[in-house]
Amino acid sequence: MPRGYWGQVIRLIYGRLRVEAAAVFGPPWLALRARGPAAFPLALGCAGLVALFGVIQHTGPGWWFVEHTADVFQALPLGVILLRLPLSMFAPAPDLPAWGAALQVLVVFGVCEIRLGRARTLITALCVNSLTTLAAWIMIVVGLHLGLGTPQIDAYELDTGPSTVVVALSVYAALLCRAYLLLGATVASMATEAVVLPNLAGREHLVAIGLGALAFAVGERIRPAGAARVPESRGTPGPADLRRGGAGPGTRRRNTGRGIGTREAFGGTAPHGPTGGSPPPPGSGAARPRPGSRP
Repeated sequence: MPRGYWGQVIRLIYGRLRVEAAAVFGPPWLALRARGPAAFPLALGCAGLVALFGVIQHTGPGWWFVEHTADVFQALPLGVILLRLPLSMFAPAPDLPAWGAALQVLVVFGVCEIRLGRARTLITALCVNSLTTLAAWIMIVVGLHLGLGTPQIDAYELDTGPSTVVVALSVYAALLCRAYLLLGATVASMATEAVVLPNLAGREHLVAIGLGALAFAVGERIRPAGAARVPESRGTPGPADLRRGGAGPGTRRRNTGRGIGTREAFGGTAPHGPTGGSPPPPGSGAARPRPGSRP
């Protein structure tokens, strides 16, 4: 192997990571500079709920509230699980401290709120949380009757937290920004977790990877043609502007001289006047020289 080969590989990977990081975090950073925290109401609200649940669970009434409204166990009846699904995304995870979960939600939801849009981010999060929980329930049922799913002890494991949603949204954002190195790192870390810690959460994370890719495929297909990807401030560039190399919808556009009045538009053979416009039609009110007068 030639000398300095690994140095070139490292420099190549580092350069690619910088490009991908700019593509993923650039628009959210511009939105933060332009509007401040007001640009991220969804991310701040969800992170605040995670932090709130993490705090109140250490009190008597708070623990009762979290347990009876957000805690999900696969041993519970399916109807009870479905009722607790909306808040289970914000309940503390068993293997992650509350501050870590809140930080994950703040970063990933903040990026996706700008890159995907607020409504799309929220709908994707709710759907992924519901589908991964139902997938875990199916694993328990299959394991009970066929012996092929997850062990029955996992039915009594607390199945809460935003980790599956964070994984799916990370995959969605990476595919949207073509950040394939970041995508590969995410998939590799989740696969390693599933092998090293073969528990219910690891299997749900693998399901979340597939759901994130599916959400990207479906979401980009049904996006209306010409719709802005970043419906935020006028000076914040969206992914379409970045791909075109533009600075965003709020910047000036240079006049290229190919507008109304050009030879292509009117079929003329030469421009008229100092600005290249077409001659005014007769009777339009323009002054005409009198017969016999000097030009």
